[in-house]
Amino acid sequence: MGEAQKRSRCDDPEVQAIMEAGTGSAEWLREEFTGVDLGDKRLDRRLIKTAESPGKSPASPINEACGDWASTQAAYGLFGNDKASPEAIREPHVAATAKRMAACGGAVLVAQDTVFFSFGEHPKTRGLGPIGKSNEAHDRGLIVHNALAFTASGVPLGLLSQRIWARREVPEEQFVEKFLPLQCTAIAEKESSKWLLALKETVARTPKGVQVVTIADRESDFFEFFIAAKELGARYVIRACRDRKLVAEESAGWETMIEALAAAPALGEPGGGDSRQRQAQGPHRRDRSEGGAGDDSAAAAARTGQGLRLDRPDHCAGDWGHRECPAEGPGGGQLGAADEPASARL
Repeated sequence: MGEAQKRSRCDDPEVQAIMEAGTGSAEWLREEFTGVDLGDKRLDRRLIKTAESPGKSPASPINEACGDWASTQAAYGLFGNDKASPEAIREPHVAATAKRMAACGGAVLVAQDTVFFSFGEHPKTRGLGPIGKSNEAHDRGLIVHNALAFTASGVPLGLLSQRIWARREVPEEQFVEKFLPLQCTAIAEKESSKWLLALKETVARTPKGVQVVTIADRESDFFEFFIAAKELGARYVIRACRDRKLVAEESAGWETMIEALAAAPALGEPGGGDSRQRQAQGPHRRDRSEGGAGDDSAAAAARTGQGLRLDRPDHCAGDWGHRECPAEGPGGGQLGAADEPASARL
């Protein structure tokens, strides 16, 4: 298969352009893995050599990227070696990420998010777990939770935390009933602990003097996360999942967060980009400027409160970037039935 055919796997022109731009040289990989220590110098060299192949052809599977059977066997031998643990492989990358954070000269945004990898087309793969609403083969795969650092302008700096796991098997009759016991389960035993662990690792790995703001979706809107952030002195911007009661005496008389936010002035509003940028995103990309991190607005939102206080625990809240999307699509056309106007409170 020719090189052009190998790179034609992605239909998104933006993603395709990014992949092609990063395949010209693998020199950065050798620099990124400087200092890797897998307990065996031969493994260290094999890691770098193996990483270069998918680095040059990121859209290809392992066997295709490696180019020949001997290199493919060597790659799978590396993956199957207990010394080549994910933690040991990530260690030099995390260290390099911290150096880039220290050198960027401004606030750093750390986005936490969970990704589900479906292996539905590979039913014989072992070590998987359910990722959907059943134990069927098409609902099986792995889960990855990342904390990825960016500059305030959106340039990626690297990972600060990553966890990969497979869920335990759940008897079919318990797929509904299992949610009831979760309400009485300690947070450390829940999957939600991924947010706390990533936050702790983010704080522990942040260079001294660097201001970090964690960005997370509404799945992280639970009190244990707020308590952990307060104890760690961490700043954050979270999309609200539910309303919160406030200590009225310490929140200008407001009793709920939504009431207070409705009356509060906006702390900032990111720009939506120029028309050329929006056009390049394609006709199916919605303008996401109603809620996101642009310039230093996220840092300002996390740093500057509105004098609000939750009844558990202290929580900085502001109506940052709260905005209704117009009910029209790109070029002024009406959105379809599935494209409802969106509202975000952070």
